[in-house]
Amino acid sequence: MNTSATLGATRTFPNHKGHPIIGSMLDFRNDPVTLLQRAWKQHGDAFTANIGPRKFVVLSHPKLATEVLIERKNVFKRSNIFEGGTPLTYVLGLSLITTDGDGWLAKRRLMQPVFHRQRIANMSDKMVAAGTSMLARLDQHASAANKVNLSEEMKVVTLDIINQTMFSTNVLPEIDRIGHTIDNSLTWIAGRISNPLQLPARWPTPANRKFWSNRTQMDEFLYRIIRDRRAAGETQNKGDLLDMLLAARDEDTHLGMNDEQVRNEVAGIYGAGHETTAVALTWAWHALNQHPEALQKLQAEADRVLGAGTAGRAPTLADLPNLPYALACFEEAMRLYPPVPLTVRVAYEDTEIDGIAVPQRMGALIAIHNIHRHPEFWPDADEFKPERFLPENKAKLNRNAYMPFLTGPHMCIGNNFALMEGQLLLAMMAQRYHVREVPNQTVQRQVAITMRPKGGLWVRFEKR
Repeated sequence: MNTSATLGATRTFPNHKGHPIIGSMLDFRNDPVTLLQRAWKQHGDAFTANIGPRKFVVLSHPKLATEVLIERKNVFKRSNIFEGGTPLTYVLGLSLITTDGDGWLAKRRLMQPVFHRQRIANMSDKMVAAGTSMLARLDQHASAANKVNLSEEMKVVTLDIINQTMFSTNVLPEIDRIGHTIDNSLTWIAGRISNPLQLPARWPTPANRKFWSNRTQMDEFLYRIIRDRRAAGETQNKGDLLDMLLAARDEDTHLGMNDEQVRNEVAGIYGAGHETTAVALTWAWHALNQHPEALQKLQAEADRVLGAGTAGRAPTLADLPNLPYALACFEEAMRLYPPVPLTVRVAYEDTEIDGIAVPQRMGALIAIHNIHRHPEFWPDADEFKPERFLPENKAKLNRNAYMPFLTGPHMCIGNNFALMEGQLLLAMMAQRYHVREVPNQTVQRQVAITMRPKGGLWVRFEKR
């Protein structure tokens, strides 16, 4: 089939030339964000690039992204080109995050009430409790003048929040094992995404064996908790996310989820719910260290609302409207350093983008990091300016030029959870500490599904 003739396309995308056979695969593996930024400046908002044996159209404009994610959502769907499914399926199974089409819609309808705004608001106390435990740990670091990997500390507190809100329990003794398992799994998945020439996942390579061992450990943990909660029944109803998942019923069939389905959704909340918020908080503190005027405003707001230092109090749900700068700092950090800097969809039929032919099975790679720095929508795009997200300015923003949680029907279902979590934790930390980056460290990006500082971000905490 002559796709261009069929669609009436008269233009073609510029092509980013890579190496013979492998195209831009090596550059993509090493640093996909830098590759896509450089190619964007060279070719414009839409171009093609070969990554291994596959060709992708790379999109760096919100209009083009909304064509794929909203206007043509029934044509462009989540990837099925890697061994029959997205690599995340290996960890999350057939969950809300990994499915599309009718299967996804049924899951979304089932899950939507679980993440209703009011239900999330009711979890603020547990978020603050986990934040208070974090402050106790940081007090010890501050007293000893310890050098601390902020990336790891943010993972501990966000995992604690997921555990408290998901299971109503404190599993901090198991957090190292859980976090280690999730990190290893994400790194393995990132390797498969960036290198389509990988051997099949079930081949007994050392990396594959390590992954399946991690997957087994995760399953043992999750299935044990699910079985225990089902066995306890209503006598142990805690009103947490797990209870809500077990109680969820399909509107049409009135059927609930079996253990495997619950396990997949819990794994999705774990995988997406702690890592993304942890890296966003880490980048926020990196940006605040580079912009002391913004840090001073954040601390002044926390002092005014909560009181200064250890003499202050913990925030409550009622305080959130009075902490707009904390939320703005978190949102601006996610603009400059989107936790997930790119996403991929695949054309399930011959179609077009912006009048240019896209054949069936071509991938559409949406460069979120580029969109977040597009000069058409973001003046001084490379600068950290939280004021962009203050209430009086937020309504002026192009909603699709900002997509840390994606946009359209596949927008992250936990976005309100993450925003409240980030706002509370930033305010609590700013109230109590100066967070000083250790001098002479080089902060580089590393993309392993999420975009994190390579090797972490090393800081010292000083009590205010």
